[in-house]
Amino acid sequence: MTVDEILGQGGLMSRALERYEFRPQQLQMANAVAEAFRRRRPLIVEAATGTGKTLAYLVPALLSGKRVVVSTGTKALQEQLFHKDIPFLKEHWPSKFDAVLLKGRRNYLCKLRFEQMRESPSFRTREDARLWPKVLSWAKYTQTGDRAEIQGLPDDYPTWNDLSVGAEACLGQKCPHFEDCHITTVRKQAAQAQIIVVNHHLFFADLAIRDTGFGEILPEFDALVFDEAHHVESVATSYFGMQMSNFRIRELIADITRALENEDVSTAHIDEGIEGLENASNAFFSVATFGLYDGRYSMDEVMQGTAGPMIRPAADNLIEALDVLKGNIQRTAGLGEVAVRLAGRCAEQRSDLAFILDGSDKKYVFFVEVRDKGFFLQAAPIDLAKLLRDKLLNAHDRLIFTSATLATDGNFDFFEERIGIKNRFENDEFPLDRMILAPVFDYENQAIVYVPRRLPAPNHPEWQDGVCTIVEYLIGLTEGRAFVLFTSYANMNQVFEKVAPKIEHKVLKQGEKPKRELLDEFRADTHSVLFATSSFWEGVDVEGEALSLVIIDKLPFASPSDPLTKARLDLIDSKGGSSFSLFSVPSAALTLKQGFGRLIRSKTDRGIVAILDSRIVSKGYGRYFLNSLPPARVAHNASEVKSWWAEHGNPT
Repeated sequence: MTVDEILGQGGLMSRALERYEFRPQQLQMANAVAEAFRRRRPLIVEAATGTGKTLAYLVPALLSGKRVVVSTGTKALQEQLFHKDIPFLKEHWPSKFDAVLLKGRRNYLCKLRFEQMRESPSFRTREDARLWPKVLSWAKYTQTGDRAEIQGLPDDYPTWNDLSVGAEACLGQKCPHFEDCHITTVRKQAAQAQIIVVNHHLFFADLAIRDTGFGEILPEFDALVFDEAHHVESVATSYFGMQMSNFRIRELIADITRALENEDVSTAHIDEGIEGLENASNAFFSVATFGLYDGRYSMDEVMQGTAGPMIRPAADNLIEALDVLKGNIQRTAGLGEVAVRLAGRCAEQRSDLAFILDGSDKKYVFFVEVRDKGFFLQAAPIDLAKLLRDKLLNAHDRLIFTSATLATDGNFDFFEERIGIKNRFENDEFPLDRMILAPVFDYENQAIVYVPRRLPAPNHPEWQDGVCTIVEYLIGLTEGRAFVLFTSYANMNQVFEKVAPKIEHKVLKQGEKPKRELLDEFRADTHSVLFATSSFWEGVDVEGEALSLVIIDKLPFASPSDPLTKARLDLIDSKGGSSFSLFSVPSAALTLKQGFGRLIRSKTDRGIVAILDSRIVSKGYGRYFLNSLPPARVAHNASEVKSWWAEHGNPT
């Protein structure tokens, strides 16, 4: 069969589904993907919301007869693709095919650790203990061991850390459950499947491991599709750098303790080494993060701070403690392979910590990140372009990048430069094909963009008062049904405190409840209002009258004080480019485009996107932002928005 015979008018899909809606853009994309596979030439394609891009790459993938890896930006899309789109295709496809969902190790139940936990349960809180029977019941029947099957289990359920195992602590073939291990099973299935569904984190973890020459996660494959490809650079950054954290040391200590419980050897000196490591770790991370709030700080900033003179001695003590523990493990007779594995982990952590603290490699930026109760020392690669050129573009010719948000100002220049396709400074460009599909939705009639021309700029002292006035007015106009999205928690909290008491409808705020619960409540009450920050700018789908208004407080420029952002800006400037026009503006335009995308999710949706940043009309770069958004009508005064809403939007 051909793509047209499946997705075209009168094709397989239209015959199988009574309400099938033919989408020319979907067929156009599917044919382009099929051609890219046939010609072995990479393709970038932006497919706006409503295109049906999942089927547009799955259909040609299946028709190709090749083993295809589909990598998604989030586990949520990964789950949707595997549990909704693929079963739909299996039901109607003319022949049988196998597809496998593959996640990182920590998503799967370790049978050995489950046995140990069941024999001697230990919980951190009463809530952990209360949820344990749910895990016990699920473990009896699960065929996959995937924790996502457990309904109602919180994402941050602490006990799960004791029930799963990372690659560094896995016993491999020495484990008594190796043959019936959930991870072993799913990897065997992946080796036989035609479609392997992963997420970007797993894909780049595998790519980084392949550098070492062992431990590959994915089987050999013929073609690769990146869905939500705008996440590729940020995810790859985290896997081609180095990280040291209090969590990592805590996990090392827990794994050593657990491994020695089953060994019939004297461990007194190892226990002393563990105690020394615990003390050194607590001392180091207390000093290194003294006076720091959640956020990122450059290593230079931390070293020059109040605690700076104490950091190096504390780090030397931590390095020494890792060396001592490593030596104690190696000198323990009778441990054999266990000693090699555990001592190797001590050496690896010592090496990573020393590299980060040295901070001399100019290819990396070194910084400290404080997040909840986690303290992370990181070395992140500044420029991934060459690395991604070598490991993706030169290694895979059947390669598809797709997303609803890849183009800015009508082209892919920014995305291409970030992932190594194009280098303007060396006049170098990798040969591939590009496609921007026409929007499926009628944005000119379904949406209006409101940019208040008279509102002061965000750096003006009266800007926030103006924002509060407009937020209150627009929410009154649409009778709720609103997302109010902010570029920072500080702005969100300040506007919320002033406006929320004046809103007659149910008001929700990010942080008060888990994200899933907030969205469920928002959907259930079609007049509710949600105040939120970055995590709600994308990947959130609310169709229908529950969402008729999206308010964005200001243009989402990345903070130039963020160490990684600053390093990337400085690199562009050092080459003679303008970091503002080549990085800051297009990066912010993509984020704005994602925020805009929350509003129109179907052909019946109607609504207002308000961007409360007058720089769009007062600055020369403002036109770049408008050109990057879908082609909706733009208004600059409230009366025009009110008239439009009365004519086009009001669901009543």
